[in-house]
Amino acid sequence: MVFLALTAGLLLISGSVLAHHSNALSDKDRLTTLTGTVTKFAFTNPHVGISFDVKDAQGNVVNWYAFGGSPVALHREGGWTNKTFQVGEQILVRGHVNRDGKPLVLFVRLYHCNGGEMINPGQGKIEGDEYLTRVKLEELPPTRVMAVCSGKEKMPDVLGQLAKDKK
Repeated sequence: MVFLALTAGLLLISGSVLAHHSNALSDKDRLTTLTGTVTKFAFTNPHVGISFDVKDAQGNVVNWYAFGGSPVALHREGGWTNKTFQVGEQILVRGHVNRDGKPLVLFVRLYHCNGGEMINPGQGKIEGDEYLTRVKLEELPPTRVMAVCSGKEKMPDVLGQLAKDKK
């Protein structure tokens, strides 16, 4: 009977375990900054996601997808709700883009372009944490967020030591 109960329990959780994925595709040795307009905000399990439109260097609009921690962790530790970001809102995203060039980014910090910061507590808060990032994470003051959002200031990628060594 105990064996049957254990087997049933393992079967119930195995789907969740297999469905969970790694963030190994994200280049944690490069911190990229993107600004754009929110097209969709999904405050759903297993990870929060934000679709947003970004103009590339040629002026073409590219739809990016930023993903991060779980809604439970973001709500509990950061006060996030399904209304934290609104469609049409301008945002600044700092995170790790996919190594394969797809427009996907594991967000580390999100800012409303009016200068209000949103922190992703689901990925940790300790600078230098290997899970979070391999680069120095600089907090942006509201004036700098607004300057970057308005296009008055550009933010180059921040490289970690591995990316610097490859140059």
